[in-house]
Amino acid sequence: MTFQAVERTLRQMGDAARGLAAIGAALRLRREAMEVPPEVARRLHDVVAALVPGGLGELDQAQVSASLASVTHALQEARDLLDGLERPAVWQVRDPAMLQAQGQASRVVVRHLAVLGAERPALAAALSGRFLDVGTGVGGIALEAAAQWPALHIVGLDIWEPALELARANVAAGPFGSRIDFRLQDVTQFDDPAGYSLTWLPAPFLSEDAARTALDRLTSALKPEGYLVVGLYAPPPDPVGAALAALRLVRNGGHLWACADVEDELRSRGFTAIETCAGQPVTLVMGRRA
Repeated sequence: MTFQAVERTLRQMGDAARGLAAIGAALRLRREAMEVPPEVARRLHDVVAALVPGGLGELDQAQVSASLASVTHALQEARDLLDGLERPAVWQVRDPAMLQAQGQASRVVVRHLAVLGAERPALAAALSGRFLDVGTGVGGIALEAAAQWPALHIVGLDIWEPALELARANVAAGPFGSRIDFRLQDVTQFDDPAGYSLTWLPAPFLSEDAARTALDRLTSALKPEGYLVVGLYAPPPDPVGAALAALRLVRNGGHLWACADVEDELRSRGFTAIETCAGQPVTLVMGRRA
């Protein structure tokens, strides 16, 4: 590719990045009371109108917050790649804003489970017992699950204390403290015979060996008829999106699992009702313990 062609590509990609930032800025204006120069606000409106036909006016406040979290997460992740290429291939985010953005984005997992549970009585039954949330981070999934299912009690595990500090503060600010407990603990060392009805494993954050050990631990933690749900990144169909998704995963120290391989892992541990439920950005592979 010639230098001129590279420059054209970079200009196009730069416009895409600035467009994403413009959408994020417009979402902030929807959510926060901000003094913005009138001409800037007008031009910002023009950019969003060009990028999002129909604009953002139909989004409610919850949708505004979720969309802003997605924008923030993408931009912060991009900056982390640019500035921290030499860092070890592990998930180790320190920036509170990025941690909170990832937590907000993770809530989509609970919404996906709610839709699936409405069509699966056995899964719906599991949503009223005890839920083990592995890799709880700032507690996004735990808080969303507590809000979604009033009878559910949640234990959140994580090995990253900076995230757990934020998780505790997030729970303290809401009404669900009596139903959520956080522990600084590695899932590969988990040995709690409490009888969980639902366990969640975010596979992209674990190595292949660690994920297999975690599956063994979570299987033992489940009571009969309990569900184990494994989250996988769903690579976009286009080559660029797929390559970026794989890069993101390995930078987090994860393993690129195929859905069929995770199904085999569950089957080898005696699970039934195994299925893959496609979604973006997370696909769920789940099974019921016999």
